[in-house]
This record gives sequence, structure tokens and C-alpha cells, in this order.
Amino acid sequence: MYLTPFQERMLKGEFGWVYAKALEIIVKVGEALGSDRLVEITHAHVSGVSYSNIGEPGLEFLRDFYRERPRFRVYTTINPGCVDYGMLSQVIDNKYFSKQALIDEALVGMGGKPVFTCIPYYHRPPMPGEHLAWGESSAVIFANSYFGARTNREGGPLALASALTGFTYLHGLHSLENRVARVLVELSPLIDNKPLSLAGLWIGENIRDIPVVKIREKPLHEIKALLAAMAASGSHALAVLDGITPRETYKTEIEETITLEPSDVEKYVGELPGLGGTVLGYIGCPHTHPEELVALKRLLEKYREPRRGKLLVTMPPELASTYSPLMKFLLSRKVDIALGTCPVVSVLKKKYDYMLTNSGKAYFYMRKIHGLKAGIAGLKEIVESIYA
Repeated sequence: MYLTPFQERMLKGEFGWVYAKALEIIVKVGEALGSDRLVEITHAHVSGVSYSNIGEPGLEFLRDFYRERPRFRVYTTINPGCVDYGMLSQVIDNKYFSKQALIDEALVGMGGKPVFTCIPYYHRPPMPGEHLAWGESSAVIFANSYFGARTNREGGPLALASALTGFTYLHGLHSLENRVARVLVELSPLIDNKPLSLAGLWIGENIRDIPVVKIREKPLHEIKALLAAMAASGSHALAVLDGITPRETYKTEIEETITLEPSDVEKYVGELPGLGGTVLGYIGCPHTHPEELVALKRLLEKYREPRRGKLLVTMPPELASTYSPLMKFLLSRKVDIALGTCPVVSVLKKKYDYMLTNSGKAYFYMRKIHGLKAGIAGLKEIVESIYA
């Protein structure tokens, strides 16, 4: 791999062993993939930071770096940890609070922004063609597909290494020639009226190439759910959204056209168990955006408190202060709010019999991680199932 004189000095340890080790990680991954040089990035998003996921080995890895007091060279945001920073949730267990605090201290101490969210684009939307090094699959696919930015699906250690060095390997979705869509996916009208997570789960499971997805005009939270579901059930990091993805950021060579019908996604649709079962309604995977919270408020206005189970909403900590009147309203309706975390990367205080969610990503992971039975429904159906 070709390195600039500055990169050579960094790799040789002139700026300290932490930067040398970080660049070594990037170079080795790049060489293994066939990359011949590095590219500068402007924003890193570090995932794999929840203690319940990475445990003591991950904590020690981060603390070893932090002991040398390095600083991130680019704007860096941090993914959710395993604790509720609002300390109000009755669903999320804060049993690892002290351990998560040590992880957070290391990341923030190196210069990371303590946003603790999987929607870093809420804090800093990327530009078309901008090179990033993002972990968190749902953030990656949204950055590439919605904004037209350029990032591969990076693991936490590599995103951390890019934050420290300011570089990533030039390969994959950083090059236009690899951003070629070959399958056109059209949604039948009956599918287009359902939660887009359903389509996302099917596309992720069944299509390997980069798809072009034709959808009607949809709110941002539906697009977010569609892309996150594709990234969870498949390996997608880019989907071309017809009329949305910036045209200069991809190419099309359509070889196949598929029309998605209701029968294709029927297995994901939620059906509530008998009245004796405990139900968790979950909204916020990826984290809720203000637009989604406003829609939720409208649906809850005619209710006072849940009649069955709990409604969990997860969101970036910043929203709690920025939209405090909205938070007070949700709490008055007994909504369980968790800040800076989500059940995918945390521990639950109790076992639920069933989860109803608008998130294909939550549907995919919560069954694997927590053994929950789950189903997909729209915002309105979730609220009515818990409150009506």
C-alpha cells in the first residue's frame, strides 16, 4: 500500500504507539481487501461501545489506548452504550453503569462527542461524496443511501482507528465504481401502505446486490426503518432510493426487476398473543428522530396510560433537553423513555412474552439476543395495542 510521508511517520510511531497501532489496523485491513492507498475522512462514528456487548476485553482495549491520552483527529461521534442516561427507564437495566462509565470516559477523553446515538446524522448530516468511517450498520446505510456519503460498514475497532488517524482504506463504497445498483425492487400498492420495515427485512434476506428501491414519498422515520432493516437482515450498506439518493453518488446497471407482494412479507407481521402475555411496544431502533416523536405525540393525545404492557421509546440524550415539553407529555402518558441506549445493546430488567415494533432491525436482533417473540406493526397499531 502506498503511504504518504506523513502516514509513514505515523506508522513508524513518531506520534506515539497508539496512532501507529491504529494506522496499522487500517493498513492491514485495506491490504487484505486489495486497497492500494488511504483516503482522508471528515467524520468517524465509533460503534461496539456497549459493555454488555464488548465486556472486559473491549473495555481494556479502549482503556489501553486512553492511558496514552491520544486525541481523535476528526469529528467523532459515539454509538449507544448499555445504560439509560436519563435513569428513568423501567425496561433497561443499568447494572453495568460503572463499567459503561469507564468506556465513555475513554471515548470522550479522546475527543468523542457524547451523543450516544445510532443516528449520528442528526447531529452532523454528511454531504454527498464525503468520506466517512462509520460503524453501526443502520447509520452506514443511511449515510450512503439518503445523503450520498461514502463509508463502508466498519467494525468498532476500525472506526476508532480512523477517528485517531483521520484515514480509512480506499476500497468498497468509497469508490464510485463499486456503487452500482443491479436489481430494481418495486413495491406493490398493498406493500407500500404497510411499514417499510417489512420490505427492508425481505430485501436484506433475499437480495445480495445493491438494489434500487422505488417507494412513494415517505416520512424520514419510515425511510430510516426501511434501510435499517435491510442492513440488519442482510449485509447491505447502500440502497439506491429512487428520487432520494443523490444521483451523482451511484450508477445503475439493472439486470433484474422484482415486485414485492404482501405474501412475501407476511411472516414478519405482528399478531398479539393472548391477554395473559406481557407485551413490550418498542419504538426507536434506530433512535427516534424529532419528526417521529411528534407523530407519536399525536397518536397518544387521546390516551392517558397503557392498558397492556409498556411502550418503550429510545432516543438520543440531546432530545430530552431540546424537546423537554414533548418529553414531559410522553412521560405523562407513562411512556418508558430510555436515553442514549437501546435494548439491542443493553440488558432488560424483565422478560417479555412478545414485542411489537415498527423496527425491522429490532425485530431481527431482539429475537436473537433476548429470545423474544416479535412482530412488525406501524406506529398507530403499536400505540393502539398498548393503550386502547
